[in-house]
Amino acid sequence: MKNLLPILLCLSLAPATALAEKRCEHSAGRAVQLDLEGVRTVRVETGQHLVRLAASASGQHRIDGRACASSAALLDELELVQQRQGDTLVVSARGPAPRLNLTGRSHGWMELSGTVPDDVLVQLVVGSGDAILDGGAAASVDVGSGDARLRGIRGAVTAKVGSGDIEVAGAGALKVLSIGSGDVEARDIGGDVEVGSIGSGDFELEGARGDVGIGSIGSGDASLARAGGTVRVGSVGSGDLEVRGAAALKVDSGGSGDVRHRDVPRVDVPRRD
Repeated sequence: MKNLLPILLCLSLAPATALAEKRCEHSAGRAVQLDLEGVRTVRVETGQHLVRLAASASGQHRIDGRACASSAALLDELELVQQRQGDTLVVSARGPAPRLNLTGRSHGWMELSGTVPDDVLVQLVVGSGDAILDGGAAASVDVGSGDARLRGIRGAVTAKVGSGDIEVAGAGALKVLSIGSGDVEARDIGGDVEVGSIGSGDFELEGARGDVGIGSIGSGDASLARAGGTVRVGSVGSGDLEVRGAAALKVDSGGSGDVRHRDVPRVDVPRRD
């Protein structure tokens, strides 16, 4: 029974799934009209919920959708709220509170969508849910165990991921602070790409016009294709590095992992004994 409890707890906290969708016994709308006067940053905290956002030049912006739960009490715990913190507007999808349910039938989630201004920094904080952002001036994304997709960001994207996944399709530049056991996939980056550390997860890049820098690769992998500038890597542990097309490649130190490359005219890689 001791080993079974974590599994049951995960079932009780699962976000919207095909199975849960059939058991939406209680539902209600949720909506906020964004208070954007003087706002330079919009921070959206998704929790375990699904939030789809599109950047727009429209003067009116709102986020709305449906809350769904297996009981009226759980439905009341599902909230969509906003608050100001200086020049940052924080929009939070909250609830329900974690609870252990031995039947696996207790659940609550929200599916939300809306627009945000296309001239502000959009910060996505994703717990175990999902977030999608289309367009925008600049963005940051911090993912726990959930998923995030960012598409067509004109400026820089800053990212951090634990055990979840991040996809960036089109951005002016990309800075990945760290990758735990999750994955980051990026393509069509208009400028430089910087990655702090890769733990046991993976980093995939398909197309960047600038340089690519990676601080360290642990047991995970990095696969880079069509880098317009120089690829520089501080250290490679037991993971692998593959570079397919770059102006140059330099690796400061290597462990037991493999370094593979092709279509790279200048290579400086530590010799393996």
